Amino acid sequence: MSQAKAQRKARTLGATPDELRMLVLDYLCHNARSKTVEAFTHDSAVKYVDADGDDIMPAPGEITFDDGLRLRLASGELREEIRTCILSGQIDEAIELLNRYFPSVLSENTETPPTSKTNGRLEYIPSTSVNPAHLLINLHIQGFIEAARSVPLPYYPPGAQPPTSPITTSTSETTDEDKEMSDLRATERLLHRAQNLYAEANRLPAAEDRGQYLLELGKVGSLLAYVVPEKGPVTQYLGQDRREALADSIDSAILYRTGQRVVSKLELAARQNVCGLVDAPRAEDQASSAVRLARGSGTARDVEAGPCTIKYVV
Repeated sequence: MSQAKAQRKARTLGATPDELRMLVLDYLCHNARSKTVEAFTHDSAVKYVDADGDDIMPAPGEITFDDGLRLRLASGELREEIRTCILSGQIDEAIELLNRYFPSVLSENTETPPTSKTNGRLEYIPSTSVNPAHLLINLHIQGFIEAARSVPLPYYPPGAQPPTSPITTSTSETTDEDKEMSDLRATERLLHRAQNLYAEANRLPAAEDRGQYLLELGKVGSLLAYVVPEKGPVTQYLGQDRREALADSIDSAILYRTGQRVVSKLELAARQNVCGLVDAPRAEDQASSAVRLARGSGTARDVEAGPCTIKYVV
């Protein structure tokens, strides 16, 4: 898009080109797109002209980021690494990274940070729990599920090419006795994990939480009853969608605990525009009606919308 077209588009949206640029940068940083941020910053940099009237663009290596942007990018890269670990089923590695770089997410002594507000009107909080005890037991439950698999579930990050040939296991010869001993040790490790999970659930301070997690463990623990769980009636616990839901909740908790927005400014602006389309006397009625139209349900005080809950401050 030419600079003149960009300026006309900006006037149509009621924003300056610099405001739109910062909106896009915020979205890219929020989604940990470091390479795209560098390319976008280079392409959207202020242009200078030489004596001949030709544009002078800075080289990619000459682009500098302010400290705030640099910190957000570094945090985003770590968040993406943790997310990839969870999506790949590497739960222990994800916990190690969380404890190393974002210890407040899983720490029992974490204090609740102030929730970010926008223009004094909307207050956003994650839709899933940010309680460290809940997050940790959720991770441990997923770790149990990964250990119970008999069929690998590979994950390939966006842009990665899956192997052209099927993944093969070791071809070393093993006797029936060796396999039986290996299976027995694996079952013992699973039982030990299950025992630890029940102990962890029983340590939760709230009776309601204990009941919910013990019920969940009863269902997840049924994976032990099948030699090949993937062929049993509990396959819903073995899908990639469960990994994705856990990764989303952990990422929201990281943003919340580090005082960052749970959603990007671009998504926030989109939601506010949806609310503004409905002509109602009160702002909360506008938002409630808009979400009902889009989702078919909701309440005026507490509306579920995407990955977070909107609390209306009046």
